[in-house]
Parts: sequence; C-alpha cells; structure tokens
Amino acid sequence: MDRHLSLSQAARLIGVKRGDIQKKIQENKLKVMEGTVTLLDLKKAFPEAQYEDNTMLEKVEKFMRDAVHKMAQSEREGAQIDALSRRLVKMNQELADERKHAEKMEELIYALKHRLMAINLGDNPEHALNDCKDWFHAEVRNLEIEKMITPIDHMEQQIHQFMLPHVRLLPSRHDFTSDKSETLLESALRSGLAVDYGCNNGKCGKCKAKLLSGKVEKTAHQDYVFSESEKAQGYILTCSNWAITDITLETEEAVSADDIPLQSITAKVKKLQTINNHAIIMTLRPLRSQRLRFLAGQHIELIIPEGSGGSETELQAEYSIASCPCEPSTLEFHIPVNDQSNFGQAIIKHVKANDTLKLKGPYGSFVLDEDSPNSLIFVAWDTGFAPIKGLIEHAMSLDNADTIHLYWITRKVEENYLENLCRSWNNALDNFTYTPIVLESKTDVVAESLIKHLHNEHKHLLNFDLYISAPGHLNHLLKPLLLANGVKPENMHFESTFHGDEIND
Repeated sequence: MDRHLSLSQAARLIGVKRGDIQKKIQENKLKVMEGTVTLLDLKKAFPEAQYEDNTMLEKVEKFMRDAVHKMAQSEREGAQIDALSRRLVKMNQELADERKHAEKMEELIYALKHRLMAINLGDNPEHALNDCKDWFHAEVRNLEIEKMITPIDHMEQQIHQFMLPHVRLLPSRHDFTSDKSETLLESALRSGLAVDYGCNNGKCGKCKAKLLSGKVEKTAHQDYVFSESEKAQGYILTCSNWAITDITLETEEAVSADDIPLQSITAKVKKLQTINNHAIIMTLRPLRSQRLRFLAGQHIELIIPEGSGGSETELQAEYSIASCPCEPSTLEFHIPVNDQSNFGQAIIKHVKANDTLKLKGPYGSFVLDEDSPNSLIFVAWDTGFAPIKGLIEHAMSLDNADTIHLYWITRKVEENYLENLCRSWNNALDNFTYTPIVLESKTDVVAESLIKHLHNEHKHLLNFDLYISAPGHLNHLLKPLLLANGVKPENMHFESTFHGDEIND
C-alpha cells in the first residue's frame, strides 16, 4: 500500500516549499485526498526532485515498516506512525544532503589525484606542489567543510531521537518519546499531553500509573507509599521514573476541559515586565509542592490576598493563561496597562516580585481539539493574544497541524506587544505564518477586514479550525461571516476577552 504524506511531510521529503506542492495540486498535476498525497503521485509530479536515490528511499521505508512491525508485536500496536514517519523523513533528507557532500568530496579527491600525477611529470615539481596546495585549500574553503559537519551532528540527533524509548498511554493511545534527562511526567507534559499530576516531587501520588509493559528506572526519592495491591499491579510514579525500554502505561489523561478539576493553589510572582507601555507580562511560579493542571486556552481566577499589593481587602479577577501546560512550573498572564479595575491597578502599581497570589480554576472550554486533522487559524484582538499564545505553543508541542496561521489585530502598531515573538515563530517554523493587522475602525469594519484577509490568503476555509479571542460583539459579527465563507460551526471556537481595549462602535 502506497504511503500517504501530509503536504508538510511531502515538501520536506523532496526539498521544495509547500506552495510548490499546492501549485501542482491546483494545476491538477498532483492528487490530494483529505490533505495528504501519496508517495507514488509525488514522484510523478516531481520527477526531477532529489529523493536521494531509490535504494536509499527503499531502505528508509523498509526501516519504517520494520519498526512499525516491531511495535505491532507489542501491546502498543499502532504507535504513532505519523510521528515516526516525520522523523524518518528528516533523517532521509539529512542522508541525502550528506551524500551530496560526499560526492563533492569524491570529485575533489579525484581532481587532486590527477594534479599530483601531473606534478610527477612536470619540470618544476616544487612550484607545482605549492600551486596544488593553494588550489586544494581554496577548494576546501569553497566546500565549507565546517558546515558539512553540522548536518551529520543533526542527523545523529535525529537517530538519537528515534532510538529513545517510546511511551504509549492507555486508554487514550497517545504516545511520546522519553529521555533520561526527563522523568516520564516531564516528557509527557513537554509533548503536550494533559496527564494527571500534583506535586511533581513524589509526595501526592496523583501521577501514579500502571506499568503494563517495558522497564523503567527510578530517578528520585518518593515519599508516596503504594498499597500492596498497587505494588502487585505494577504501579509507578511518573514524576519519579524514566523509561529504559519502550513502555505502556495505564494512566488518567484529560482529553477535554471537563476532565480538569478545579484547583486552588498558591504562587509567587517571579517577574513583572512592562512591554511597549501597553501590557504587563506577569510570570508566576507555583510553590514547589503545588502545580496547576490546566489546558492551553483556559483562564484562571487570580486573587490578591488582603494586605498584599497595597490592598485593604481581597481582590480578584479572571485572566487567560498565556503559557503552555508543557511548562507547568511557569504561569504567564498579560495585564493591560489601561486596566482600570482595582485588581489591575493593584498589579500595575503595587505588586512586585516574590509577592504571593492565590489561584483558583481553571475555567473555560477554549481549548484545542487535539483529534481534529485540520490546519489551524488563530485570531487575537489586543491582549486577547494571551490565550492564543498558549494555544499556539500547545499546538507546537503536539506537532500535528500541517499549517498554523496567526492574525493579531491591534489599533496601533505599538500595541502588538509581542511582535518579535510572533516573527520569530514565523521565521523558525516552516508551517507557521504570522499576519499583523492594524485597524483603528468600528467593529463591523474590523470583522469585514479580517474576512477579506482570510479569503485572500486561503482559497477555502473548509479544512481549518479557527480559534478567535476577541471582544464579544466582534465574535458575534464574525460568526455569520465565517459560516458564509464555508467554515463549519464545529470548527469555530470563540473566547470573549476579559480585559483589554474594546473596539469603538
């Protein structure tokens, strides 16, 4: 059966841009089915592409089939074939690059051999030898030998990643790789999985999981004591163990906002940073014995205790979490400088590093649909960028979206307070596009302008999930316009911003 590749995978395999593949599709020179193309059709559409050679490609594909077969024999049958394919495609590209470098080196050695033979036949061998040395050094510099070493190192990293133990979670059937530099819990969170946990230091037992197959090794002391029954069933703490071999775990994992319990924790202010005089980024660090379990895009109730932050009474307000659950030791919030609420003013004027805040939550269902195969479009208005940032970072950790497009709407250029971050994503990720939109207009004009951008930059919106964080009245206007442009109701997700500038009507 011919292998199906996403457009991103196909582009990386043959070394072209996704736009080139999309052009072939538009010209009916390449068939696409549910966002994928077959390897056979890809070869026909790009016969001149550098696939390495057929032998190497067949070896890589056999490597993948053998690895899949091996996993199918275990209790973890069907382990994330797409992730494995992506790693092998990257490895294949690196191998192709190395073969090209090797061919150039062979040509250089062949030429050097003939020059040395000519020296033996010449009248002035010493002068000819010096000329040969100069020529050889120049050729070496042209080939940039130092740069040739880098792909090898990168390839070794890819091979190392492939050789890392794979962890399968049941009953969700999600899986991830684990390294001895991380505990099982840390690896799962880094991979964007919402597994259950609490203290993260071996005391509470909330991260316990049943080891169904494979071997693990304890990495840290734990105070939690398993019952005799739990010991007999093979329970471990994921915060205190790493994987030695491929393993299968049975554990609790949140797949929706309803699976996340309400929590009350205490956190200290780690950092307060004013950005462009428009927003303050407040970073909190939960106490070591406490961690907030949440999904990207949710919001939290922040509480300034009585007597803290210059307040005579307890103050509270809700803000979206701007960080990713993959980094649970840090919680980020974006506070608008123009927030005139008592809470906002207390944060801006009085709260300082190491002050203690209480947190209650999380709340909200503005979270990623992780099972959707669609590409992603994110739209943020002003500090509504906070939950969008968390969602984007979560999507990056999952690495299962073909394309991600961010639109950030502000009334002034300087109100785009994390412009450099967005542009760094745009420059570093080949499947990420960032479009800033500056509009000082009424709500209906903003809505129509956004729809125009979407229509111009995407031929159709049928296979996209849209996540929009904006004032409620803008969301209300956008919904019928998006429906009229082919977006399915179930693919639209709205979050009404709690704080930030409203649009003038």
